[in-house]
Amino acid sequence: MKLRIRQIDAAETRPLRQRILRPHQTIAELVYPGDDHPQALHLGAFVAEQLTGIASFTPEPCPDVPARAAWRLRGMGVLPDVQRQGYGTALLDVGINYVKQNGGDLVWCHGRTSVLPFYLSYGFATHGNEFVVPHTGPHYMLLYWIR
Repeated sequence: MKLRIRQIDAAETRPLRQRILRPHQTIAELVYPGDDHPQALHLGAFVAEQLTGIASFTPEPCPDVPARAAWRLRGMGVLPDVQRQGYGTALLDVGINYVKQNGGDLVWCHGRTSVLPFYLSYGFATHGNEFVVPHTGPHYMLLYWIR
C-alpha cells in the first residue's frame, strides 16, 4: 500500500494522540500549546485514506539550549500495526524539511525512552538525563540540529 504524508488540522491529530500516546486523557485534554500557532505544521501519514500516523511541529524555544529558531516536535506516533515500515521516518522527513524551509535550526522533543533507538537512528541526540512524565513513563529530551 502506498503511504501518503499530508498536512492536517490540529483537531485531526487528537484522536490518534489519544489512542497511541495518551489513552488516559480525553481528546479535549490533548490540545497542546502551539497547536494553533500560525506556522504550526500538523502531519498525517495515510494509507488507503486511513490516518495511521501523526506529528506536529511548532516554533518553540528549547529549554536550556540556545538556538536561533527552535521548533518542537510533539504528539508523534504511528499505529502499532504499521510501525517499523518507514512511516515515522517519512513524517520526520516532511516535518524537518518544513522547519528548514521556515528558517529553523533545531527540532527538539521529549521522546519516550522506548522509542529512543528510532530517534537516534534518525540523527537526534539525547540532551540531559532520562526523566519521567506522569502517566507516560520515562523520556529523554532529544535534539536534531538542522544543517
